[in-house]
Amino acid sequence: MWFLRAAPEDGVHAPEPVSHVDTATRDCLLTSTDVDTTGTWAAMQKTAGARGSNIVVQRYRLPAGEDAVAYVNTLVRLRCSVVVTTGTAARSAVALRLASGGTPHVRFVVISGRPLRGTTHLDPDAVSVRSLSDAVAG
Repeated sequence: MWFLRAAPEDGVHAPEPVSHVDTATRDCLLTSTDVDTTGTWAAMQKTAGARGSNIVVQRYRLPAGEDAVAYVNTLVRLRCSVVVTTGTAARSAVALRLASGGTPHVRFVVISGRPLRGTTHLDPDAVSVRSLSDAVAG
């Protein structure tokens, strides 16, 4: 039987992480529309790039006929620090979620013609990289 001895471990360092997605700050877009007429998704991507390399933006579409509150709860469990919504159904989903209890570590930004208590409001005609960045930063 032969035993091989490992070479000395001088200068051995842990490898760099392959991905930082699990530890990164997440900004999530929840939409109930197929078409992004406000340019919110593009603005979110640019905002994340301007804020730092550890910001991950993710886009989710609220499935029709699903439990909207459960879907928003999933985004909270995914550790989205900001949930930006576009579309009436997405706005309603956030309203129902907030009515059932607060989410202290999540900021909701509602892009809608009507403000929603407990959220940051942004008018659909006012969406830009700067306005979204200000709304997300709070």
